Amino acid sequence: MKNKKGFTLIALLIVASIIALSALIGLRFYTGNQPGKTENTVFQEKAKDTLVQANAETVQSLLQAALADGDINRDEAAELAQNAGLQNPYNEVAMNTSEWFPEIADAPGEIQITLLAETFYIQGYGADGLLPNILTVKK
Repeated sequence: MKNKKGFTLIALLIVASIIALSALIGLRFYTGNQPGKTENTVFQEKAKDTLVQANAETVQSLLQAALADGDINRDEAAELAQNAGLQNPYNEVAMNTSEWFPEIADAPGEIQITLLAETFYIQGYGADGLLPNILTVKK
């Protein structure tokens, strides 16, 4: 029997859930004000951005698990993501088509999946553009 190294999909999803929950709790206490927006609107956008980031982390976990089983391309990565049961927090629509996972995201809630030099780059698109956290998965 081979000794396989790595994380199980369940462990990765649990970690992603804990990170998302921690971020939501942190947002409850931190609500910076932006000009032209009410405090409530800013808080709602930050909460939705956190959910988009959690969706991106879920996609990252799925890609890591899929790559542990074998090689996948960018289209297969988008197909995995669309079958993950994710929901866009901005319009509460199920993200079950490939349009939600483009190579260049340009709408709130989308998850950008790019494959460059044998590395997947996953980044969510929030209320004010691409979120700062870029997640990676190496082939």
